[in-house]
Amino acid sequence: MSVSIKDVEELRHVDLEARVEIARKVGKILAKQNGTADGRDAMALAKLLMEDVAVSVREALSRELRVCSFLPKDLVTKLAQDIDQVSTPFLMASQAMDDAFLEDIVRSCSESAQEAIALRDGLSEAVSFAISDVGCQSAVESLVGNDTVEMSERSCNRVVDRFPEERSLMEKLAQRADLPAAVVERVIFKISKRYGEYLSEKFGLATDYASYLVSMANRQVFSRTLEMAPQKEVENYLRQLHEVGGLSSDVLLSYLQNANVKLFTTSIAILLDRPYEVVEARLSQGDKKVVARLLEAAGFSKSVIGVLLIAYDRLIRGN
Repeated sequence: MSVSIKDVEELRHVDLEARVEIARKVGKILAKQNGTADGRDAMALAKLLMEDVAVSVREALSRELRVCSFLPKDLVTKLAQDIDQVSTPFLMASQAMDDAFLEDIVRSCSESAQEAIALRDGLSEAVSFAISDVGCQSAVESLVGNDTVEMSERSCNRVVDRFPEERSLMEKLAQRADLPAAVVERVIFKISKRYGEYLSEKFGLATDYASYLVSMANRQVFSRTLEMAPQKEVENYLRQLHEVGGLSSDVLLSYLQNANVKLFTTSIAILLDRPYEVVEARLSQGDKKVVARLLEAAGFSKSVIGVLLIAYDRLIRGN
């Protein structure tokens, strides 16, 4: 593809459909470039195409250049700083940007650019932290929901510090498989207490009903995370839940039905104000009569104990 200077100048007068097609071809050539004359000519055309007034031309070039890993910095900068329609596909997947460049974009460019970068595969810890540190809420939500990104402890803590009232974001963070154990308690605490207050104020709910809804939301989102958390953090959370009246029979039933043995055992220990190890030792016997006595001591009625024992029996039998 040899293009003379005259051809490049005349490109400005080519009709739009043809310019879009040229942009696609130029992008494909650059993706395979190996220092040949064709590659040099294509680069000259690419720089001119990035000045084209038609968005569709620049967008076509941007999409093709996503797989190119050797673009000059001035061209990369133009692509990254263009309007969203052009820059977003490039920012999401371009191989031509190093971590330092990505971090600079996050800290200096638009919210849409931050969000596009947050959706990239395999972001480094430094770039992830930059998004956690200064990114807009939608960018942080995209980052937290990106399973290809490893969230470090400092990134998670920064998200919690900046968005403590955003329940949906806290829930999404809690569901990450790599959530550091040290962050679990912070996330759970903010949702269990703050969301309870929010429910009561917004809907005028009675305190006991608000607490019930809090326990429902918490156990659905956090049971799996809690089960893997250090025992101290599990106890801290369940104690808070108990303080607002949320450690009820339906919570214990849910733990049994979902095989959350540690949560069930810890709940009984807190309700009885006994050490976890003592309750664990008694439950490990697998004796339903022992379980019934513990539940009775915790204040549950015979009918409730009967339901819990059925679930307990199914759990220990593996049904």
